[in-house]
Amino acid sequence: MSTEAVSERQAPSRALFFIVVSLVALAPLPLASNRPLPVALLGFGAGAALLLWSVSIARGARIAVPPARIAWPLGLFAAVCFWILVQWLPLPAAWSDPIWVEAGKALRAPLASRITVNPEATLTGLMRLLTYGIVFWLTLQLTREAEEARRALRAAAFIGAAYASYGLIAYLLGNHWLLIYPKWAYPDALTSTFVNRNSFATFAGLSLLCAVSLLLDGSGHIFSLRRSIRQKLALVIEHMLNDARWVVLAVLLIAIALLLTASRAGVASSAVALFFLFALRQGRDGGLRSALAMLALLSGLLALALTIGGSGLMERYARDDVWLNQVKRTDIYNTTWAVITSNPWTGTGLGTYEDVVTGYRDGAIDMRYKLDKAHNSYLETIAELGLPAALALHGALLLLALRAAKGLSERRRNRGLPAIGLAATLLVALHALVDFSLQIPAVAIFYSFIMGLSVSQSWRSR
Repeated sequence: MSTEAVSERQAPSRALFFIVVSLVALAPLPLASNRPLPVALLGFGAGAALLLWSVSIARGARIAVPPARIAWPLGLFAAVCFWILVQWLPLPAAWSDPIWVEAGKALRAPLASRITVNPEATLTGLMRLLTYGIVFWLTLQLTREAEEARRALRAAAFIGAAYASYGLIAYLLGNHWLLIYPKWAYPDALTSTFVNRNSFATFAGLSLLCAVSLLLDGSGHIFSLRRSIRQKLALVIEHMLNDARWVVLAVLLIAIALLLTASRAGVASSAVALFFLFALRQGRDGGLRSALAMLALLSGLLALALTIGGSGLMERYARDDVWLNQVKRTDIYNTTWAVITSNPWTGTGLGTYEDVVTGYRDGAIDMRYKLDKAHNSYLETIAELGLPAALALHGALLLLALRAAKGLSERRRNRGLPAIGLAATLLVALHALVDFSLQIPAVAIFYSFIMGLSVSQSWRSR
């Protein structure tokens, strides 16, 4: 094949890679895209990118990862999307939510009965889910080559560093503004372009995993040298101060920003995921002693970040309160469980939690408190989708993580790439127990991007 033909084949891939990275980079900008217009633009951009990829396949480009390789997670995801469509479609009254019959009686006009109590919210939720799926799929296809995967990992790390830098600048200037808006929530916490500090903490934690992984990749070969530990440490420090100085700076910026969010669950989940990432990689670059030496260096960097930005976090950890705006999370969970038990199999419709939960509130929750999230993504997903579909959705993510784990055991080179997907999944899974970060579009797209490159590198190069 001529050089010109190869270049023509590569051009759509380069353009697609740029589009996908641009979507990931721009998603956090307009309030984490957690507003109707930004999330619609993200969906349009993802759809256009998928169309461009489809055209390139029709013109003879190769499918890097055939669907059969991820048949089970892909099938579960498709089944969930189909079920959401069923929730939205008009159905016989016996299969639908009784609210439609009652509303028809009140209005004295027949209404189309559906499972969902809010058809528009359910369609919007489906659009969001498809957007995340498209970003994962395209990243999976575009990062099958190790160098492309490393480029994507670098992009993720420096995207996180850029938003951390903006957050630090806004914080140092008084923390009064959120882009062009006066800051109306969390006046003492760094949130970058996000409204909620916990959501930005998850985003920062994911990008910190990427930056640390880059740092470990760059220094791994040093620990394989036949030198003393002292000599290896000297070489690693020299590497960090010279070749990897921008990565080290990214690690520090992201870590400081993460600590200044003062998000207890976000910081704790990120710390556990970081330790897990290091444990997955330990010993592969030169033995236990070398791994412990590298861990000491990383701990020094994180201790520096803690010294600079950890005072607010320490104050929150020292408090005895477990309240969320005067509302206990356990009361919210109990209320959500009441929603689940009323519709355990069919759910109330994706995106309808806020519409439904109002009818289940009791005296335990102050009526002045806006209850729009369950602060547990698992419970909220079960309430909206029903137990079978929720298990299918979470099962798809689990199977992708298991695929990354299998790649970690099978691969000899670039093992850090599947490891990053496992650590990222652990982070979001832990934080989802007490919050809703993965329900924010910017976080979900970022996680989808990381999982795409990780799963793509979970098979051997050949």
